[in-house]
Amino acid sequence: MRAKLILLFGAIILLLAGLVSVRFGLGGKPMERPFPPPTLESAGSPPEILAIIQNTNSLEVQVARYKALIERVGVEEAQEALQNSGLPFDGQTHLLNHTVGEWLYVHEGTSGLGKCKDYFLSSCYHGFVIDAVGDGGMDALVGVMEQCWKSGEHVAIQCSHAIGHGFLAWVGYVNLTTSLSMCDELTTKSKNFPVYNCYDGAFMENVWAVHGGGKPAPDRWVKDDDPYYPCNDSRIASKYIKGCWSNQPSLLYQRFHGDLSNVASICQTIQDKEHQETCFDGLSRQIHPLTKGSMDETFRMCGLLPKPWDEACIASNAKASFSVGDRELPFKICGRMISGGQDRCWQDLVGIIRAYYPHAGAQRNALCGKMKDVSWKSRCIGS
Repeated sequence: MRAKLILLFGAIILLLAGLVSVRFGLGGKPMERPFPPPTLESAGSPPEILAIIQNTNSLEVQVARYKALIERVGVEEAQEALQNSGLPFDGQTHLLNHTVGEWLYVHEGTSGLGKCKDYFLSSCYHGFVIDAVGDGGMDALVGVMEQCWKSGEHVAIQCSHAIGHGFLAWVGYVNLTTSLSMCDELTTKSKNFPVYNCYDGAFMENVWAVHGGGKPAPDRWVKDDDPYYPCNDSRIASKYIKGCWSNQPSLLYQRFHGDLSNVASICQTIQDKEHQETCFDGLSRQIHPLTKGSMDETFRMCGLLPKPWDEACIASNAKASFSVGDRELPFKICGRMISGGQDRCWQDLVGIIRAYYPHAGAQRNALCGKMKDVSWKSRCIGS
């Protein structure tokens, strides 16, 4: 079971915040990596990192070189080297950085989680959680979540999301409702467990469900002739439906062959306002990797959504860019917006900065200092 889970997660955890679009095409087939590799001269990195840069088309080779670096310099220095390598903040680098989490779990157990750095969308934590689910099941996750919380709320959220993926993989795709119940069960064992993110992870796993050859499992909850399924299935309790609509846009994006306007039209028909907002937010996160880090593409693609969701999409993309490690583009995106949409963008960005850096200090001040709006800069720095 552990080996199956590790194979499975190698394909799906990178889906967080819509990152999967960078690595997989519509049928789960590998795509060309859309980011050009950094130059060796600009990397200024150890030889193992240079080898990683030279082999961007082979994740297997990259993982081998990263393991060699970890063994040579240690987990903390290795993470810093990867973070500063110039590699893009995309799904492949996210997945590559799972390696350090896996290494820590094998060599140091639960206590090793504290050595994870919050780089590439918390991917070290993801790799760690994957092995914990495969080895110890529900009981092991209590200790894992305690360690995740020590690194902050944003890390605990990522850990919960990864656990949701693991539960569905564990019980099988036909048992989607069972995996959601397992999320609920963990709330009785793990204090302050962010259960919504566990639901979200389970539904995301249902969308992609790729293991055993990279093709979606045939027994996942999907109907080709019903764009609302499984969110409209009576077996899905109301408390789970938001998590369903958070991921439905990814499924619809595949079904409509990348037509963002068609996906938006389905979101527009949802009667429940919270679920409608969730659907548009999911679509915005689907757009994020498609922009390939281009601010112009962010505004163009989000402009395909009906108002007011176009501005919400831009703000969501700024936040998503920050989440995967970009510390420049989010500020440029918000700075380019106009009218009330800009206030929402700054508000979202302030929220995520303060979640990542809850205590006042030099790091938070430096990031907040990039905000052009004096009022929002002051709120960001806060106390």
